[in-house]
Amino acid sequence: MKFRVASFIIAGKLSLAATSLAAQDAPLVTKAGPIPAVEAGKGQIIFYRPGSMMGMALGCTVHEGDAEVARLGSGKYWVQSVAPGKHAYFTEGEAKDTLNLEIEPDETYFVKCKIGMGVMSGRANLSPSDRAEFAKKAKGMNLWKPKGD
Repeated sequence: MKFRVASFIIAGKLSLAATSLAAQDAPLVTKAGPIPAVEAGKGQIIFYRPGSMMGMALGCTVHEGDAEVARLGSGKYWVQSVAPGKHAYFTEGEAKDTLNLEIEPDETYFVKCKIGMGVMSGRANLSPSDRAEFAKKAKGMNLWKPKGD
């Protein structure tokens, strides 16, 4: 009897592991379609701003150096292909929030922008996220389109 219980527990754990691996391999699909594969030899960052009532009218503008990377409204995302190495992304408003990333080739990273409470208005905050958290929101998200595209 003990052997059967143990084998059932092991089989259950293997089943959960297989489900987790399958979920990681499944394509991420948004309102705009599937997320593209990582460009060979580059890294990929998916910046996203989940939809919420908090700061709904406020944007989250992400910068790297002097360049604007994305302007994310509520429920928007942007896929950025980048060279491997160190990158520093930031938002500015009432306060500056910076997120430093070490990008590896052929890897996808997820960065969430949330609007938090500020003194005069909302404050954009960048934080690392993961595939599972983005996948929960992906179907309801639209791709941000830069002006001129």
